[in-house]
Amino acid sequence: MSARADRVRIKGGPGYRLVRGLVRIILCVGWRLRVTGLEHLPDPPYILAANHSSEVDPLILGVSVPDHVVFLVSRHLEQLPIVFRLIRAFDPVFVRRGLADVASVRATLGRLAQGEVVAIYPEGKVVQDSSLGPLHEGLAFIAIRAAVPIVPVAIFGALQMFPLGARWPRSSHLTVKIGPPLIPRAGESARSLTARLRDSLLGLLADVPRRAQSV
Repeated sequence: MSARADRVRIKGGPGYRLVRGLVRIILCVGWRLRVTGLEHLPDPPYILAANHSSEVDPLILGVSVPDHVVFLVSRHLEQLPIVFRLIRAFDPVFVRRGLADVASVRATLGRLAQGEVVAIYPEGKVVQDSSLGPLHEGLAFIAIRAAVPIVPVAIFGALQMFPLGARWPRSSHLTVKIGPPLIPRAGESARSLTARLRDSLLGLLADVPRRAQSV
């Protein structure tokens, strides 16, 4: 990791820090988690925008940055009890219909106003049949409304680690690549900002780590 990794400002109680530490150790030892681009992270608040190829993405992303991360989590993860319990320790915002849920949008704006870091998956669901699915404009709307930067993130290896329908994690190498932040421009529309985000994510995803190619 880069020198940016020494900026440790993890919030939360002992339970959160314990769960985060254990998950990080497990992912680093078992799946050789590697994070690059930490130098791109701005000071909070900001939004992390990552591709979403597996249900375990929140765990991977949550231990990859040196700030406490608030997730927007669908209630359907209750079907995965172990993953759901771990994610609850990260104090998420629970949603019913993604970013169309007005209450979750207000809660997200409130977390950003408090100086938090929020992670939102712009695809809105797990996508495993392509490197990146269509992006919803809700993330860009929130970034413009809150006047915060968007940090694009590419996660590699999560699909191989825990594909949809899997009961147990599989062998894989995890890599998280953080790109330069996108600053909403004056008068910019959500559509324009979403297009810029898509270009950034595709650029990060196109540069596949060699070790991911060899798995």
